[in-house]
Amino acid sequence: MGEKRSLYQIYKDLFVFLIFTAIILQSGIFISNYIKGFYEEMDANLIVGVIVSRYAVGFISSLIVALPLILLIKKLNLYLPWGVHSVARVSVEFIIVVAVSIAITLVVYLTAGAFSSELQHPHYSFLDSTVIYSITNILFTTSLEGYLFYKEHKKSKLEEAILRDEIAGIKLDILKNQINQHFMFNSLNVLSGLLKKDPDKAEIFIQEFSSIYRYVLETIEQPLSNLADELNFLRSYIYLQQIRHGNSLLYTESVSTQLYNKRLPPLSLQTVLENSIKHNIVNEDSPLLIELFDEDGAIVVKNNYQPKISIIASTGLGQKNIKRRYQIICEKYPLFIIKDGCYIATLPLVE
Repeated sequence: MGEKRSLYQIYKDLFVFLIFTAIILQSGIFISNYIKGFYEEMDANLIVGVIVSRYAVGFISSLIVALPLILLIKKLNLYLPWGVHSVARVSVEFIIVVAVSIAITLVVYLTAGAFSSELQHPHYSFLDSTVIYSITNILFTTSLEGYLFYKEHKKSKLEEAILRDEIAGIKLDILKNQINQHFMFNSLNVLSGLLKKDPDKAEIFIQEFSSIYRYVLETIEQPLSNLADELNFLRSYIYLQQIRHGNSLLYTESVSTQLYNKRLPPLSLQTVLENSIKHNIVNEDSPLLIELFDEDGAIVVKNNYQPKISIIASTGLGQKNIKRRYQIICEKYPLFIIKDGCYIATLPLVE
């Protein structure tokens, strides 16, 4: 429904623009012909008829000419964009407009000359008409260029605002996801137990715990992070999870150091690991094995698929956020599949 309304608004705006342009341009032509004395022998009713017919014909011709001109402008935007090939673009448009004007004048002269009082007037000049049509069409093309530029600029501003709001929403979701009450509660419970049983390990736990949240706050505003930083953050996160789950959570990592300078959306790997732990059974009878490795310029996170039985269905928000963030920053796409009893997430690396 929204798309239909948007399309209707586009055609409505174009319709109004063409009416306004036709009135302005045909008024100019009428005034030019009036000064030349084309209407001296006409009575008022006949002049009114000429004016109405001119405006009607002007609108129809504007509508007919506008469609190929819009296609021409869009093609020129691709091959001869403003600011890069401005001189060539102006030359091409000028030649095309003048050629079309000559063709239109010739067709009108040959087809309408028999019954048009204006064309039969002794002051009528084929050359003058060609010049007038050329100037009119140049003005029309210029105004159409301006109109399309304005609409594109307005559209890009709207898309920019929507994208900015969407990025802000994604950042907020990520932040809320990382600083969620369950993770905080479980971590503090583990820390409380360690302080009594193993103070040395508790100190390491505190360091890793603080590094996690420091990294979250430092990278939340960044579109991309180095793989090396992401892996360091991930090791701190896994350390906390393995303290909590013990031998029920197994983790292996095999990533070439040559890829450490590559980049990917911050916290995306952690989101994948967190989902694996959250949505799968993790206990001594069914340990969860998470493997992280590189493959064909991407990081692959793979775990044995043993989903929890839960009355609350997964929203898939983590995957959606990762996909959308890749869509915003590059043309590469993450992949999430279940294959051969394993859940596999593939996150492409960005240069």
